[in-house]
Amino acid sequence: MRAGPKSGRLVGLDVLRGFAAVAVMLHHHGQYYDELYPGRTPLSVNFFAGHFGVELFFIISGFVILMTIERKATVWAFAVARAARLMPCFLAALALATVILVVAPMPPLDAPTLPRFLANLTMAPLLFGERVVDLPYWTLSYEMVFYISMAVLLALGRLRSIEWIALGWIATGVLFTTLVDVRQHSRMTILLLAQYSNFFVIGMCLYLIHVGRARPLTWIALAAGILVSVRGGGEQAFYASSGLYLSLTAVFTLLVWLGTTAVGRWIAVPPLVFLGRISYPLYLVHVVLGFQVIRFGVEQGWSTVEGVVAAAAVSLVAATLLHYLVEVPGQRWSRAARKPPALPVKALSRTGGPQSVDRLDLVD
Repeated sequence: MRAGPKSGRLVGLDVLRGFAAVAVMLHHHGQYYDELYPGRTPLSVNFFAGHFGVELFFIISGFVILMTIERKATVWAFAVARAARLMPCFLAALALATVILVVAPMPPLDAPTLPRFLANLTMAPLLFGERVVDLPYWTLSYEMVFYISMAVLLALGRLRSIEWIALGWIATGVLFTTLVDVRQHSRMTILLLAQYSNFFVIGMCLYLIHVGRARPLTWIALAAGILVSVRGGGEQAFYASSGLYLSLTAVFTLLVWLGTTAVGRWIAVPPLVFLGRISYPLYLVHVVLGFQVIRFGVEQGWSTVEGVVAAAAVSLVAATLLHYLVEVPGQRWSRAARKPPALPVKALSRTGGPQSVDRLDLVD
């Protein structure tokens, strides 16, 4: 399957990533902190809805991963590209969170045990029965299962049947959550993507529409991905009502589609694009680091607004440093490591003497 002509970088999606990361951060700093550590004066604005930024992330992930995997000839190439994109920044963020929690634990964010730390190195600790070191890491288990599933489809040559497989994912999720108590079978829930497969499906369908390869089955899978949200949200979505969850899913679908059109280019002003570029490290570091800033502010008598602003500022600075000092160098090293070296070649004339020949560049 070849990527279509419009499959280059889409800055509109970068902007949406930035909005999603900031929404999750504001939810944690402005509202969820008080649920874990009561005592602050509540903000006049409730940022509860910010946690739905996760669902927006999953839709974007479905779009981007299908676009990415179509450009890879082998599973190995896809795995290396994903690892190079995600692991350097994640390992740095995990190390930072671990050091902070060892020095200043904040139960339930306590110092990780060695088994929990090692399980978190896989980016899917929940599959090993271990808790995440930092709160946002729970989504990474779902992302890893999605990546592995897509790699298996690539290996089996089944990407052309992605809509049928997507419908199977959705149907399996509905059946599983209807018949089984997901709280008692959390690992299987993750492995089946039972509560979130529809968001990845929406993203993949939007990609096929974007590159002009949509067929009737694509639209059916897209509609199913949206409509299945009528079930409402699960535990991680704070059991959102069916009406709210369905409405948000439809809005997020529309936003991602608009982000791939001219509208995405219109809103892609440099500050918003930059926010999107640092969205991954921002998502990873804002809880443990931001909560420490808020706790310090509470001890110093800061107002709730001052604490939230300070936590957000520190998180943004840390994310920027991780982006430039870890994420960008890691991606450059990865590209350089995957590119075959240029080999100088010398040809011999029929008489055996050397003849000047241009350098032979091998291109991946």
